[in-house]
Amino acid sequence: MRFSDFFLKTQKEFPKDETAINARLLIKANYISKLMSGSYSLLPLGFKVAEKIKNIIREEMNLLGTNELIMPALHPRSSWEPTKRWDGLKEIMYQFKDRGGKELGLGPTHEEIIASVAAKIINSYKDLPRAVYQIQTKFRDEPRAKSGLLRGREFTMKDLSSFHVDKNSLDKFYEEVKKAYTKIFQRCGLKTIITEASGGAFSQEFSHEFMVPAEVGEDEIIFCELCHFSQNTEIAENKAGEVCSGCKGGKLEKLKAIEAGNIFK
Repeated sequence: MRFSDFFLKTQKEFPKDETAINARLLIKANYISKLMSGSYSLLPLGFKVAEKIKNIIREEMNLLGTNELIMPALHPRSSWEPTKRWDGLKEIMYQFKDRGGKELGLGPTHEEIIASVAAKIINSYKDLPRAVYQIQTKFRDEPRAKSGLLRGREFTMKDLSSFHVDKNSLDKFYEEVKKAYTKIFQRCGLKTIITEASGGAFSQEFSHEFMVPAEVGEDEIIFCELCHFSQNTEIAENKAGEVCSGCKGGKLEKLKAIEAGNIFK
């Protein structure tokens, strides 16, 4: 295709209604177009970048032996009632009624949906382990949609779910996923710090976040350069400047970071 035929027109000035540097640069270079706060169109250049990232993810996920699928974005309330998250996530989940009065929601995440699908396929221990992933649009009613593509109301997420016969199988696969995620970020040119964090509503164990150090990051981590021990400040018991409790030699420092991914049991 000739450049003159390409759907592209760079801007001379930065957009006045955007403060996030990533969005300002991407809009000016015509990679994305802002529709409203937290919602952007991927223009041809941005779409090409996104597709390359997706292909990297697919290659690494397929090497893990996982299968790709796609699930609906529109969910009935009944799918969310068993976990009580219809009410638990109502602050961020878009919820409404259709013309027949049935309550529906746009998926901010898909644990309930994949569990219902798996229940129809996994009938015994002989069907385990199994793991599936999707790359799909998610919707979250962010109270402060900001930072351009880093915190949006509509965004693309890769989510992976695995099912196991016992904890040993889960633990083994968890470590394999950790390595695969690290490789994905390396292939994308990102240096990530694997950081312990709260398991939240999902697990009593630590989860692990893949943090990219950045001054514009909304998260803060406590990090040891010597042994690479890292914890999110939400759970960290030690503070910056103290001696690392892991290696007993390094000094802890506080870093701002962007959470690029996370895994939990």
